[in-house]
Amino acid sequence: MDPVAYPVRTPIAYWLVVGALFGLAAGAGYLCALALGQGLYSWKVVGLGGLVVAAPVVYLLTTAEYRARGELRVGTAHVEVPDGGGAPVRFTSAGLELTVNRVIVRYMFTVLPVAEVSRGMVIELREGSRRRRISTLVLVDPRQGEALVADLERVRRGVPPEARARRRSRLRGDPSVRATSTRRSSTASSQRWTDAAPRVGSSPR
Repeated sequence: MDPVAYPVRTPIAYWLVVGALFGLAAGAGYLCALALGQGLYSWKVVGLGGLVVAAPVVYLLTTAEYRARGELRVGTAHVEVPDGGGAPVRFTSAGLELTVNRVIVRYMFTVLPVAEVSRGMVIELREGSRRRRISTLVLVDPRQGEALVADLERVRRGVPPEARARRRSRLRGDPSVRATSTRRSSTASSQRWTDAAPRVGSSPR
């Protein structure tokens, strides 16, 4: 069976945060330069300005798991996880070590928790010196996060990934597919619709 491909991309919200941080850094750098040009030498000004200027660089260096491009491929022989530039990091499925952490953001009002919001899972893959962390938020369809983790666990045991089940789940969640199915069932006999159903959920290439 061919590897199961999960399309991934860096979320737009991630780049919005990066853009906002670089905007703040530019503003802080300008204000620090202006203050120093006026002779206002202060460690507080320089230190605070330096922290704000460094913030976007630190953010990029510490959040690589939210950057990816291309396809994450899960197969019985290898697992390929792309980086932010699309270059794949390849792991042997049998030697893959896997750690999954669920990310929960807790909103507080003073000391009282107001709400908790799930922000997907961060998956860490390791094999020898190779290591890659990736968030399920980079999936084009983040709802496939549980299916991805399940497929990774399967290939570690030498079991093929369940591509067919994943495809059926995706079709059931697609409104356009539901609408098409309704139109077909209204114009075709129940026997024809029953025969056609397996072709809709056929295995991907």
